[in-house]
Amino acid sequence: MRKHAPIVLILAIAALARFWAIDFGLPSPLCRPDEEAVVSIAVSAFSRHYNPNFFDWPTLFMYMVAISMVPLFKIGRWIGWFRSEFHFFQVITSSYTPVIVHARVVSAAMGVLSVWLLYRIARRLFDQTAALVAALFLALAFLHARDSHFGVTDVSATAFVLASFLFVVRFRESSLPRDFFAAAVFAGLATSTKYNAAVVALPALWVVLSPERPEGGPWLSRIGRAVLFGFVMATAFVLTTPYSVIEFNRFASALRGVSAHLAIGHGVMLGRGWGVHLASSLRHGIGEPMLVAGLAGLALLVIRQRRKGIIVAIFPVVYYGIIGGGYTVFARYILPVVPFLCLAAAYAVREAGDWLAARLGRPARSAMAAWGLALIVVAPSAWSLVQFDWLLGQTDSRVLVARWIEVRFPAGARIAEMGPLSTHLHFWPSGIGALVPHQHVELSPGVAEPDILVVPTSPRDPGFRLPAEAVSLAARYELRFAVVAYDVTARGNVYDWQDEFYLPVAGFNGIRRPGPNLAIYVRPGFSGLAR
Repeated sequence: MRKHAPIVLILAIAALARFWAIDFGLPSPLCRPDEEAVVSIAVSAFSRHYNPNFFDWPTLFMYMVAISMVPLFKIGRWIGWFRSEFHFFQVITSSYTPVIVHARVVSAAMGVLSVWLLYRIARRLFDQTAALVAALFLALAFLHARDSHFGVTDVSATAFVLASFLFVVRFRESSLPRDFFAAAVFAGLATSTKYNAAVVALPALWVVLSPERPEGGPWLSRIGRAVLFGFVMATAFVLTTPYSVIEFNRFASALRGVSAHLAIGHGVMLGRGWGVHLASSLRHGIGEPMLVAGLAGLALLVIRQRRKGIIVAIFPVVYYGIIGGGYTVFARYILPVVPFLCLAAAYAVREAGDWLAARLGRPARSAMAAWGLALIVVAPSAWSLVQFDWLLGQTDSRVLVARWIEVRFPAGARIAEMGPLSTHLHFWPSGIGALVPHQHVELSPGVAEPDILVVPTSPRDPGFRLPAEAVSLAARYELRFAVVAYDVTARGNVYDWQDEFYLPVAGFNGIRRPGPNLAIYVRPGFSGLAR
């Protein structure tokens, strides 16, 4: 048991970093963009409507979320929480909060699994010290831990990528059919979670087709194995995203749309992904020391151990080349590259530890030197993660304001909200079959003035300007409540600018809680609608 203690401790750290504040922003469904799409499809699948009618993403993750709700229903029915499946369906759709939590728990669990998978990969490729260092790097990699909190597809796709790569590494050593087929199946599952994860087939194809493997047989045999790998991978994809075949025309149209969206950009234009992901997503997502160590480790591995180096480098290099070609540059898009940089950084740190110990005349202390360097390398990412997790645990400004309105105006109000949809409040009905007491209205000529005006400000929406009608109302209405989520004078915070998420990826200066600053103006004399 003692020999497993280090990896158990690292997995515990990974779990703490990912499950901390897993219920952030709830009950509002707007605090993490895209979760609402996952929830909608998962709920439909749970109610046996398996067609997602949405093909921008494959469906495996949504099906995983739906399956994860089955034990909750079974246990809840057994202890009397739910009278029937229909009653359970009514409960989870009355607020969607349980489904969002399920999606986030699945993502966080897959994030922890990714740390264990990377440990297994590094132990086969290098040694125990490098394996533990790689696991620690991923456990505390800010971008990976941040996105493990989100009930969307990216972290699960990364876990399946690592599972496939692990079996590729095993197949390279063993040539066993079971490793070959497992690599293909997990490659298909990765693709069924995120389309672009299909690039993970390249390391396997390199191993299968490589002329440096004499046991691989003649070229015709190698090509046959490559075709078989593709067939097994495609089968795993189709079985878990079946409507890609059943409704192929819609599926193909969605793929074209996704490709166009990646190419033309989303919201603010930041430049092509090649530069943005290097200078921002990865730089802040894993910290400058780990990024430098990862790039150096990849280069060193290819130079010193070419066959092994190519297998490690081929996925992240090709994936980066593909994902970086467009102008849509969400930080989460580069997430599958992060574990490979952690792996390469661990190799670089291990080699540097050997060199340093030898220079000091203490070669037996090479592992200790490597761990000292590892702690220095991981420190910036770990500090960002600590700040992020602490802030994520604070109540979101949008939730605070919604509670304030519900308490003071329980009979309802007509509410006008400025700013993008991501800054808006959300109100759920008080129970099954109840109506939401508050009505959202637009500011437009001929429409009665709202009872409440909500005005947001945020550093990630620098171009937002309050409409003239709202300025006029704010001047006449009473400022009754304000939530300060960030200090307007703070500088140095870096956001994932195309993603409508209100915590930065770097800086955290003057940030007090998630969400925008919100000012609540109330019509003079308004005390609530008559029941």
